[in-house]
Amino acid sequence: MMTRLYCVGLFLLVAGCGRLPPPEFRFNEVEWLKQQKVHLPDGEQFPLSYRQEVGTVLTTLFGTPNEPRFPFLKAEIHHWGTSGAIGAFHAPHALESDRNPMEVVSLAQLYRAAGPVSSNRQGTSFGLYRANCAHCHGLTGDGAGATATAVQPYPRDFRLGKFKFKSTPLRSPPTDADLTRVIREGIPGTAMPSFRALSDEDVAALVDYVKYLAIRGEFERRLLAELADLDGQPLINLATLREQKTDSASSGSMDNELEEQIFLVVGEWLRDEILPRWTNRDRRVIEVPPPPDSMDATTVEHAALVAQGRQLFYGKANCLQCHGDTGLGDGQQDNYDDWTNEWLKSPGVDPLNRQTFRDFLAAGALFPRQIRPRNLHVPVYRGGGDDATLFRRIAAGIEGTPMPSSPTLSSEEIWALVAYVLALPYEKQSR
Repeated sequence: MMTRLYCVGLFLLVAGCGRLPPPEFRFNEVEWLKQQKVHLPDGEQFPLSYRQEVGTVLTTLFGTPNEPRFPFLKAEIHHWGTSGAIGAFHAPHALESDRNPMEVVSLAQLYRAAGPVSSNRQGTSFGLYRANCAHCHGLTGDGAGATATAVQPYPRDFRLGKFKFKSTPLRSPPTDADLTRVIREGIPGTAMPSFRALSDEDVAALVDYVKYLAIRGEFERRLLAELADLDGQPLINLATLREQKTDSASSGSMDNELEEQIFLVVGEWLRDEILPRWTNRDRRVIEVPPPPDSMDATTVEHAALVAQGRQLFYGKANCLQCHGDTGLGDGQQDNYDDWTNEWLKSPGVDPLNRQTFRDFLAAGALFPRQIRPRNLHVPVYRGGGDDATLFRRIAAGIEGTPMPSSPTLSSEEIWALVAYVLALPYEKQSR
């Protein structure tokens, strides 16, 4: 009886309140606060009108969580729900470009990953990001989902455009294959699970949506970084444009005009700097040379290769600085990753004094946690433990962390280090 009364009451509550407003991407309050601290005298703030302008620019170019858009792409996307077509949405006005934006994302894939969770009669799933990712990574991709504070390390904040585990060099985005592998395999030793049960089509849609969130986030941060140079002037004259277009024949025409003006003012960064980084042709994979025969642990030469790697670990490569002279990860401990340093290095902030960054916590920053070097005696490798992956980790470093690249090491020396790292869990002290 109680259950029935509860259900009736819940129905009346929902019916009385009407539908909830559509979800919105969260404004980057932390970056907003950081830019104020860096560029303005103590206590001063940017005009609040800038927040609205930044939001309008982002919505015009990238849409909303329910109706994503992407610059340069125009298409009619039919979103099919459980009972057939439930809406037809139009992507932004297509502008002339010498680049093919389809190398970056597919609008159809974005619509599969975006929006509320649903499926059609053919079994095609929609709302994939909310169903599988948002509870950790957040609706905005800011790494601040409902479960974020409960996991170690924190979920990835995509807005920085940096990814740790990839096959590309530092300061280069991951390939689609890199993102696919992380979604498929998960990240061992973290709360990021494997999503092997998802179809190839579902994973491909999530890969595009992660890229979409990262590109949108990079562009938002770039906009906020420019506010200090405006000296109180508008970021873009949105009010004037709206007045001019009040009598337009259609809202779609106004949207197109608005997007074109936005591109005239701020689109250059997106077109010439951000998007090219994410095109497949600009994301080259680090070539891994063939391993020496002595990488085979059954050969008599393998012990010598491991010994060479041990010598490099404590000598030329200086791995003990972070991983410790025992390899237990007990070396240098006072480091933070780039996602934390983004705001932790703001003027007046002391990572050991909570009072100096309370305003950042109030703005949505997660409490700073030091990044711990890997304990190499435990054979858990977050980015993958195969020979080629470990070669790339040592050669290129790990994006966003203190793990550096190794430009002074030869390929033969890197292979020796790989052999030593793989042998560490089987040393006597590990056993």
